Amino acid sequence: MKNLMISSALVAITATASFAEDAMFRAEANPMDVQMSEFIGQRVYSSEAAIEGTEANGIQDGWEDIGEINDVIVSRDGTVAAVLVDIGGFLGIGERQVAVDMNALRFVSDSATADDETDYFLVMNAARTNLEEAPAYSWGEAAQQKMQEVGTAVSDAATDTANAVSTALNDAKDSVTRQPMLVEGYQSVGPSELTADMLVGTSAYDANDAHVGEVSELILSDDGAVTHMIVDVGGFLGLGEKPVELSLADIDILKETNGDDLRVYIGKTRAELEEMPTYKK
Repeated sequence: MKNLMISSALVAITATASFAEDAMFRAEANPMDVQMSEFIGQRVYSSEAAIEGTEANGIQDGWEDIGEINDVIVSRDGTVAAVLVDIGGFLGIGERQVAVDMNALRFVSDSATADDETDYFLVMNAARTNLEEAPAYSWGEAAQQKMQEVGTAVSDAATDTANAVSTALNDAKDSVTRQPMLVEGYQSVGPSELTADMLVGTSAYDANDAHVGEVSELILSDDGAVTHMIVDVGGFLGLGEKPVELSLADIDILKETNGDDLRVYIGKTRAELEEMPTYKK
């Protein structure tokens, strides 16, 4: 089973940060990581028969190509909730987009390509009736209203307690609690689910509300948990752009209260970002 690196996905943000360098940053990619640009567009196969083992010698009898991955939905607890699959043309089933639970997908290594150990198939155990009855995916008005209500509640609670919270950060290596960023005109993102494309190119700001770069990638483990965010930092103090890897616990996502602007805030200063190692794929 391989680790999955999703670029431009959205993550769950917690308020607890560890300042240990080895837990916060990663200098290079795992050889089995997969970029989002490669993951989106992958074909998905269905099999009525149970899927045995973790590898197969090419496409198996009984596997049906049902469509391709269009997007990824990530919950705010840091797990991949589902993938959006465009299905159509499968035994006459009408074309539409459905949300497939991540737990329903199996990574099956392709042993037919022995020279490429990273090659794989995405297969789900589903019958024709399952696919025929699968509902077309929609956010829905109720879900959007709930997202707004939760976001407002979180923002209000943070504002009420802001004056009582110390913002000083301890340089010790012990774990500390980082207070969420508070920016006038912005509120913490409240929805429990957001799609990957919403974060592509999102501007990143440091602890002093200074623009330092933009989001380029996210790293997920093979069980769907988001582990780190990649931000392309550059263009300040003479430094050229470089990718750096950040712990999710060191990041806040804020949205304009009366607008659509989305921002990533990093709980580090420019000086601290300058000292970070360059992320290597």
